[in-house]
Amino acid sequence: MPLHVHRITMYRWLPTLAVLLALLISGGCSLFPSGDPVKSVQLHRPSLPPIHASREAIQLEVFFVDRPADDPLLGQTLWREVDQIAAIPAETREILHKNGFQIGHSGSSPPQAIQTLLGLVADAGSSDNISGKPMVGLRKSLPPGIETELQASDARERCRVYITDATGEKPYEFDNARCVFRMKSARLRDGWIKIDFQPEIHHGELKARHTPTDEGWTYQNRQKIDVRNAQQFSLTMNVGEIAVITATNDQPESMGDLFFRRDDDGGMKQRLLIVRVADCGKGATTY
Repeated sequence: MPLHVHRITMYRWLPTLAVLLALLISGGCSLFPSGDPVKSVQLHRPSLPPIHASREAIQLEVFFVDRPADDPLLGQTLWREVDQIAAIPAETREILHKNGFQIGHSGSSPPQAIQTLLGLVADAGSSDNISGKPMVGLRKSLPPGIETELQASDARERCRVYITDATGEKPYEFDNARCVFRMKSARLRDGWIKIDFQPEIHHGELKARHTPTDEGWTYQNRQKIDVRNAQQFSLTMNVGEIAVITATNDQPESMGDLFFRRDDDGGMKQRLLIVRVADCGKGATTY
């Protein structure tokens, strides 16, 4: 075929080729493989740089472990291995116990009971497999002196709780109640920190309220907060050490019961809060 005839034929087919190419592209087909389409899109999507924790921040590993309330592992099996005496002063420990809280402290080598609760070793007394144990873990970054909130339980539409203070025991009723620990950390010396735990009950309607802050008073969307300062406790811990916080098993309708126990389809469940110091951070030492 003469060259000029070949060119004329090719030019005639160009519009048809253009239409076919447009249809292929609009239909989601590709003439050339481009790998993972999601990755290709992400390469061109604007993104913010990742947020890194400050070098001064204290790093905590937090675990919520749910077990049947009658599990023997929550009784003497656990508390024989966890120190309850040196963790907090006797007076504070007494008021906490009267309000249904049980607090312990363990060294950096966790005892057998805690290893079992965290699924690190098999539970000889249970047929459940380790992966099936209900447990939620998260990592908290606490700059020294800055408060953070840790919700210990799901919200309850309505509840009654008996609170004991210096004047005795009194009943209280709350709507839309959330059990929260307000936490603040401080560095004492290399490798040692102090963590303050303030139990609070957040309740009522979420709305703008006059709230004190470091910069003065401002309006924030929040619930009412019931604070019991007598129940605040502090733990002094080294890197790797573990705190265990849960409820006693003989005080229904106490604060500890409200924080850590619930009726789950007719079976009572109990929650443990396990906090491990992962890193004390770097920075000036506070004595």
